[in-house]
Parts: sequence; structure tokens; C-alpha cells
Amino acid sequence: MIEEGMLLYFAPPSFASGKPNSERRKRLMLVIKKDDVNKTLTLINISKVSNKPNCLTYTSNCLIRKYNPPLPLLSFAKLNDNYILEDFSELDKYVYKQGEKLNKKEFVNIQTKYREYKSN
Repeated sequence: MIEEGMLLYFAPPSFASGKPNSERRKRLMLVIKKDDVNKTLTLINISKVSNKPNCLTYTSNCLIRKYNPPLPLLSFAKLNDNYILEDFSELDKYVYKQGEKLNKKEFVNIQTKYREYKSN
């Protein structure tokens, strides 16, 4: 069962920009919100910091300081790169690291910054 704070690793059919994911490139996504009423999951893209020197200069990116576990590398959440998916049982096979959740404080921080970003 997928819960908020878990990560999924899969190839979305298209990117948040609407561009098709024709290469079927996988993305690491954080479940930022689970809506049991509408049976949907809101996911945001997680990316590693390395080789992206300007990534933290954007207000739409949020550094994840306590990333390990479950993330192997220093990473950030792309608050502007989100997806809403129907929550269906087949998504369980894409759960990352056996469902280990992101650090609770980090998750709450990302949720707060995500809400602020969406409201502006």
C-alpha cells in the first residue's frame, strides 16, 4: 500500500511539461499527497544535486538535507514538476527501497514548501 512520504521509481508516460516520455526514462517520485476520496496520488520529481550547480538557486527546488536513507545521494525536490496519478494496485511494484519513507522532518518541510509554491 502506497503512503505519503514513500518514493516511486517508474517511467511516466509523459513529463509534467506534457512532453511525451518517448525514451521511457524512469523518474524517482515522492508521494507528496494521497487522496483516498478521489483515489489519486500527487507526486513530485526528485533529482540528485550532483552535476547541477544551479539547481538550488531556483525557488521551485527544495534541498533534501537528510536524504539517506532512502536516497543514496544528496537530492532535491522539484516542486514545479508534479504529477497526479490514479492510485491503483499496480503502482505497488514501483515502490522504491521497499517503501522506506523519507525523513519525517524533511517530508513535512517539502510539503510546506510545496503548498507555498502552489499558492504563489
